[in-house]
Amino acid sequence: MRRKYLLKKKMVLVDSRPDFSVLVIVDRQRSETWLISVCFCKGPGFAPNLEIILEFVSREISPPQYIVGCTSDVMDALISAHQSASSRPFRRKYADAIVYTMPAENIVPLPIPDGFHISELNDIHTEIVHKSWPFTSNEKWIQYLITNFQSVLIETDDGRPVAWKFQQEYGAVGMLLVNPEYRRRKLGSIVTRTLAEKMTKDRQLVFALVEENNDISIAFHEKNGYVRMPFKVSSMEYFQEAKENIVNVKP
Repeated sequence: MRRKYLLKKKMVLVDSRPDFSVLVIVDRQRSETWLISVCFCKGPGFAPNLEIILEFVSREISPPQYIVGCTSDVMDALISAHQSASSRPFRRKYADAIVYTMPAENIVPLPIPDGFHISELNDIHTEIVHKSWPFTSNEKWIQYLITNFQSVLIETDDGRPVAWKFQQEYGAVGMLLVNPEYRRRKLGSIVTRTLAEKMTKDRQLVFALVEENNDISIAFHEKNGYVRMPFKVSSMEYFQEAKENIVNVKP
């Protein structure tokens, strides 16, 4: 993000300086891409500091916000601080995710089968990636990711895209897809390991977030060299309207 000057469009907020316990990175204004806040919180005891920063962010841009990066115990603290579910400004978006990292020594390249070659995603692939991913209707968000972040694409020798994986804005790798017609050829493992190798050479931390109830994805990542970290993270939405309803209630 720094090399591509994307941080110029971001706010980086902390609860104190020079030493901080909470850090939030968010877009300065609502854009046509998906609005994501990346949060780092030292522990559940600092959850009130995180909530104060998120309140400030919500006054600057339009909620709701999609927030990623908090450990599950921080998320629990944010939720338990509000008694009523109807007035609670936080809501879990998905199941908690296991954090996996890929040590450089675990990256074992696989040979690509005959009839295929490796390249990377670019603008011309936006439509096919968007149509293949059922979890978002935001095509501009897909274009933003594949234009600005690391990716690996496998194509047939005649140029047909059949498998890909790419990096998210907050650093994790994901959105793996293999065309059903071309499965059982280890193409998913090839793009996974090739992307990890590419990011390692670029001196980036290779990590993935896998939902704790996704047994197939857990097995896939562990088979391909990923190592489980001893904590989980939560994805959540923050609704400033709920917070305002609490403030505006008169005794």
